[in-house]
Parts: sequence; structure tokens; C-alpha cells
Amino acid sequence: MNIVIKQEQVKDYKITEEVVKNAFANAEHSDKNEHHLVSRIRNSNVFIPELSLVAMDNDDNKQVGHILLSKIKIKNEDQVVESLALAPVSVLPEYQNQGVGKLLISKALQKAKELRFNSVVVLGILNIISFLLVFNMVFSEEVLELEMIQLFRF
Repeated sequence: MNIVIKQEQVKDYKITEEVVKNAFANAEHSDKNEHHLVSRIRNSNVFIPELSLVAMDNDDNKQVGHILLSKIKIKNEDQVVESLALAPVSVLPEYQNQGVGKLLISKALQKAKELRFNSVVVLGILNIISFLLVFNMVFSEEVLELEMIQLFRF
């Protein structure tokens, strides 16, 4: 397996949506609409093309994964903070548990830092402690904790 991460291109959109759909086809905590979410985000003003990445298996010349980070604003009574939402991360079932998701997340976070974003909100069912340990992140002083949403500062 020879995985390369690259920026998604318009010509990849249809394949990406199939990858996302297949990645979540048997997922217990899925509404089976993640591929529609990707499409809606791409067609909105929160889409950042540089933060839509695909994983390619160069040995088989096929797309095997995708990640999308998009702009969000976190508001309270006193301030508005710009951040990123990380969702979804998709890997074809036959490539899961082999480091493809970790590679996608690492590359996306690296690119987000290059684009001068300072934080990311992780959405969905996720073991937050593992995420923190694997990606060396720390809780921000103003951690946003809402049921299944966590804010981390780079």
C-alpha cells in the first residue's frame, strides 16, 4: 500500500462522494448521508478547497479516503471566534485501521496551520483522548464542550 495525500480536485468530486458513502455504509453511528454533507459544504461559503484532501493508493491507482475541514464561527455573548470543523473523515472499509485516517487528519491539520487557522472542532463519535494523544493537541482555555463537540487549539 502506497498512500499519497493530495488536495481534492473538481474532477474527484463524484469519486469522493462514492468513497464517503461506502466508508459509512456499515457504520453504526451514521445517518448514511455524509456524502450529501460533503456536497453541501463544497457548495457553501465555508468551503476551503485546500482543506479538502483525498488519500490515493498509488499501487492500485484509486482514491481510498477523504477528509474535509470547513470554516465555522463559534459565538458567545462577548465574542466570535473563527475555527474549523473536522467532519467527515472517510476511509474505504478495506483500508480502515491501517493508518489512512491518521494520515489524512495529520495532513489536514498541517495544512490548516499553514493557512493560519488556530483551532479545530471535532464533530461526531470519536475517542477524544486518543485524538489528543495521537495528534499532540491540548484543550484550549475556553474549551467548548457540547455533547459530541470538542474544541482544540493547535
